[in-house]
Amino acid sequence: MVPIEIEVEGLGIMRHCNDWRVHRIRRMADRQNRAIAWAAFGLGMTLQQFKKLTSEQQRAAMDAHNRLTSPSACLPASPAAEQQPRLPRRHERLSKAEMAELGRRLLRVKAELPRGHFLPWIEEKSGISYSQALRWMKVAKEAN
Repeated sequence: MVPIEIEVEGLGIMRHCNDWRVHRIRRMADRQNRAIAWAAFGLGMTLQQFKKLTSEQQRAAMDAHNRLTSPSACLPASPAAEQQPRLPRRHERLSKAEMAELGRRLLRVKAELPRGHFLPWIEEKSGISYSQALRWMKVAKEAN
């Protein structure tokens, strides 16, 4: 199961940052503040509140954030997802059956990932475009 939140003992629950917080973090000029802002905002704290924590608490928060956002946390844990489908080379034509099979595999991966993680997974892991993935998934749904 992919973690959506992690409880940090004595501090609260670490969650992913929303779009507003991500935009704010990326605009920070100070690199040290930017580095700790991910963990601070994930716990719902300000930077000043985070800096007042003990070094052990800060380390626990950073570890929780790293576990939550690591690439292995975003990948599905099922054996079906571990088998990478053979992706066609650029401009290679596929039969409807091949498109449907790839679409079914993509639908399984999408069902296992948390909301909002499928598009980044497609862009980083699959090597195909999101529109291509949508076309293959549509073919799979029509084949059923």
